[in-house]
Amino acid sequence: MYTMSSMESHIYDIQIRVLIYKEDGEFAARALELDLIGYGKTEVEAVEELKGVLEAQISFAHQMQDKNLIEFPAEKALFSRWDEAQRLMLAGQIFGDKSIKLKAKAYFISFTREEIKALQARTFKRTDNLICA
Repeated sequence: MYTMSSMESHIYDIQIRVLIYKEDGEFAARALELDLIGYGKTEVEAVEELKGVLEAQISFAHQMQDKNLIEFPAEKALFSRWDEAQRLMLAGQIFGDKSIKLKAKAYFISFTREEIKALQARTFKRTDNLICA
């Protein structure tokens, strides 16, 4: 019989890879699958801004019924950079290697099925040729 270990696991319906790095003195959090960016003074601020951008993009794409609004991945070099950051973070955590200097961090933003349904329910209205949430 299988039993869960003390390691907790979560299953999400959508996971978006995020590469976090410094750019022009502030943190950038870049979603690789949708090539969107959030900025902030801290990593947390950048990720929070990116999550808001992702939520708006997902909601808007659903309302417009336009797959092109979510099918624009970042360039392949950024995916390779994410893979390297993930590899270094994993090695550093498992082996306690403090000498590893990360130039970027690998991160996930996850959305549950319920969160996606809530995003799909958001509506945007057209005002003077602009669309607002």
